[in-house]
Amino acid sequence: MVFGMAFKPFALLFRPIGVCVGFIYPAYASFKALESKSPEAAGQWLTYWVVFSQFTIFEYFADWLISWLPLYYIGKAAFILWLQLPQTQGASHLYIQWIAPFVKKHEEEIDRYLEEGRKKAERSLGDVKEKGMTWFSQQGMVKRSTGGGGGGDTALSGEEMS
Repeated sequence: MVFGMAFKPFALLFRPIGVCVGFIYPAYASFKALESKSPEAAGQWLTYWVVFSQFTIFEYFADWLISWLPLYYIGKAAFILWLQLPQTQGASHLYIQWIAPFVKKHEEEIDRYLEEGRKKAERSLGDVKEKGMTWFSQQGMVKRSTGGGGGGDTALSGEEMS
């Protein structure tokens, strides 16, 4: 435990560097690639974002296990640079070797879960809207329509409420 604590200053220094290297520079480079209208440059950064998002998800769940490792944040910064650098093509290697085959194998299942999630979210938002409108109408803030042709619920202005 003491060994891991000795490297806390490295974490304080390299966490912000990791954010800059992992997010800020790639976001700007992505902007430049899109503005250049170069499909190769845009493809490189799109591949980076796919791989980096998978890494971020992994890190989120594994953080409690790996973040205490000595020099973890230095290694993380080096890994992110490896993903980005045109000389190493790290993101392309990981995408071609691991991510694309996995996603292709499970694509239909992923699409099905996403569609189910979208439908559940739509229903939940509809329920929240309905409950909110009911509450507002009970407070006298919304005039509920009772059918007919004109539309839906109407918010009352301050003058109408008094």
